[in-house]
Amino acid sequence: MRFGLLGPLTVHDGAGGARPLKSAKGQALLAALLLRANRVVPVDVLKEALWGEHAPASANASLYNHITRLRRTLGTDGDGRLSSVAPGYLLRVGAGELDSTEFTAAVRRAREAYVRADWAAVLEEAATASALWRGRPLDGLPAEVSDALDAQPFIQQLEEERLQLLEWRYDAELRLGRHGGLAPELCRLATEHPLREGFHRQLMLVLRRTGRQAEALAVFQELRRRLVDDLGVEPGAAVQEALQEVLREDEPLQEVLREEPEPAQGDAVEDTVERVTGGE
Repeated sequence: MRFGLLGPLTVHDGAGGARPLKSAKGQALLAALLLRANRVVPVDVLKEALWGEHAPASANASLYNHITRLRRTLGTDGDGRLSSVAPGYLLRVGAGELDSTEFTAAVRRAREAYVRADWAAVLEEAATASALWRGRPLDGLPAEVSDALDAQPFIQQLEEERLQLLEWRYDAELRLGRHGGLAPELCRLATEHPLREGFHRQLMLVLRRTGRQAEALAVFQELRRRLVDDLGVEPGAAVQEALQEVLREDEPLQEVLREEPEPAQGDAVEDTVERVTGGE
């Protein structure tokens, strides 16, 4: 079996065929079990996932019926996979069957490769992890179900792991001298994450190394403005080092930097996106 949490909830059998989850409560039940895969999920937690704080008097019987339907969805080994274990139910998930677990393992391997400066391995593990990512984890799950399952920390952790993985990937590309073609994606990421210094630093370096120093400086100035205005801090050491590369071998830019910037007339990073992508 293959279970998917990295995007809309999915189930596939061993032959790759999708097993449809026909009801919203069936999806909520499977999500609750997968978030605690290989652990017992108490009946009360499952009832809250399905009905919130207002479970009907028949909730226990209804839950049993939903468990039975889910076992059928899981196929011939459904009874063995999903069993009743006091005080609730346990869904057994094997190695390689849950995409979020595989994703986290690939991120861990990418981190280890990054520490030892094995840039080719970083790119390999980043590709493995990225292939598993289909969108926001548990996308489409109703907010009340997500709240009942306390799924937000799980979702936020995976989203942070993905952003960190992207930073490692682009650092590896830069270390290997592969900066051509990276600007559009880094522009998008810098725009979507205006306070994340890593993407701005990488965008500055890519623009500088492709002969676009003025645009690289504009990225720095916009990042600095946002950090100062929103957080009251200056860009960190890594961004400052990137700035020095931007300024190197181009003395006129030194004078531009000393000038007091005019009030912003729009987002400098978004303006750079327009130039990079041709307004598409």
